[in-house]
Amino acid sequence: MTLNRASRKEADTRLAALRKQVALQVFTLKYEDGACREARTAAEELAEATSRLSVEINDASECGDLVRKYHVDAPPALVATAKGSPDLRLYGVPTGYALIALLEALTTIGAPIDFKSELVDAIKDPAWDGLRTMRQLDLVVSRRAVATADAAAFLWRVAAADYALGERLRILVSLRVIEDFPFWAVKTCGRPAPVLLVDGIPALSWPFTDLDIVALPTGHASSV
Repeated sequence: MTLNRASRKEADTRLAALRKQVALQVFTLKYEDGACREARTAAEELAEATSRLSVEINDASECGDLVRKYHVDAPPALVATAKGSPDLRLYGVPTGYALIALLEALTTIGAPIDFKSELVDAIKDPAWDGLRTMRQLDLVVSRRAVATADAAAFLWRVAAADYALGERLRILVSLRVIEDFPFWAVKTCGRPAPVLLVDGIPALSWPFTDLDIVALPTGHASSV
């Protein structure tokens, strides 16, 4: 068992909001290390909370097509997917506040969501709409930091709004749990998590909002 009683209760409450089928693609290895095993087990335990969540286990070393399809670069990775929604990636073990971030991802794409008018207007801005190259947004977080949940929620919301309003994939979003991928600490240049990177470069340090995130790929804002 990976999730404790409190985590299971939180999962039951949040996943009850799902209104469409959501799938978790879990990328692990045939010979699992501790992190891969815990990530897979956590996903399987979450699926026990609702029939609207399914889990598919993939050996990252043997499913190159899926790895490329979901833009996965390292196990363990969990990719939340749903019809008509963007794919949301979490790298690492979803426990602590990383679990809340994953639950936010699942409900963002699996439950009705109203986007605030300011976010819609920002994404409809010609500078954002004119993006011709997909930008990679990586949120480096700690499972022990309370801010992880809020920062992830902002990132997921931007991805969902962009997908709903756009006609092509313009941003590739991922959450990286620093305890499982400590080399990402180097990429944050010593800033405390959460830190948002755009194409591998630190761009926002906490606190920030969804509107701050929208401004980044167009080069309009930075708060590092």
